Amino acid sequence: MSDVEGTPGLESGVVTLAVLREAGRLPPPDVLEKAVALPIIDCLEDIPCTPCRDVCPTGAITMKTMINRPELNWDACTGCTLCAQACPGLAISLVNYNFGRKSLKRPGYEDYSLVMIPYELLPIPKKGDRVNVLDRAGKLLGEAEVFSVTRSAKFGTVLVNVLVPQSIAFEVKHVEVKAQ
Repeated sequence: MSDVEGTPGLESGVVTLAVLREAGRLPPPDVLEKAVALPIIDCLEDIPCTPCRDVCPTGAITMKTMINRPELNWDACTGCTLCAQACPGLAISLVNYNFGRKSLKRPGYEDYSLVMIPYELLPIPKKGDRVNVLDRAGKLLGEAEVFSVTRSAKFGTVLVNVLVPQSIAFEVKHVEVKAQ
């Protein structure tokens, strides 16, 4: 299969961790220590789309022109989640990498992250539900606990927040409600 034009390594529309890493879309180790949710922007094509940039209250998301890929200044990001709420393509998830150790403080969850995933399917999972977590290609990564579910008052976007081991935090891109 050929690469998507202009995006080396992006085959058949699946954004891999290698592609994200090469494009500078994964936070560097020192930034992971921030106790905030950091956006993982899977938008790797030049298209005319600016909502994430337009809603960012700190200017952490920039674009050279309205058709360029969004760039993130990790140090300026406060983890407000507005970019993920505003993205019409659901291309932004957020990872609070050290959530288990720094915020949750639940025994046995020290090496867990909180991953926030925009979600637009029904049924919407509820806090405490067990869901399947999937990678960008739709492959099952395992099961996770829904920590919380929020709906943006401004955009209507639902964010499903799941607790996952740090080892898969940057791979998780979708949740699947398990059949009852």
